Amino acid sequence: MALLIESTVDVAASVTDAVVAAYSARREKVQTMPVSDLVSGSVSADLSALTAVVAAEPRVAEIVADAGSDLERLAAAAWALAGRGWDLIVLVPASRIGDAHSSLRSSPCLIQPWWSDADGVWFGALETP
Repeated sequence: MALLIESTVDVAASVTDAVVAAYSARREKVQTMPVSDLVSGSVSADLSALTAVVAAEPRVAEIVADAGSDLERLAAAAWALAGRGWDLIVLVPASRIGDAHSSLRSSPCLIQPWWSDADGVWFGALETP
């Protein structure tokens, strides 16, 4: 018997693709980039493996976190982006939404749970940490 094991990178890429598709459906232009390109300095050091979907027109960045992401580092990224006039949404696996509330509490961002199944990637409601 063979088991299909989807890597964290593949799942995060699927989530990123779904976010890009949602913006495209609204005819908004976005680009993807490593979080370290969006947030500079010591904040970006541990975030280089994460991807951000960036919509320059409404100045919104959406960072896709995975099961192993350091959510406390994302709090520092939220403050850095807010200081430059950006809104941040942190997309977290639904299984980590409690961790996100704890780690990002009082940070200038919103969190949104995501999960995937055989039919695709799904998103929950935006929440304030």
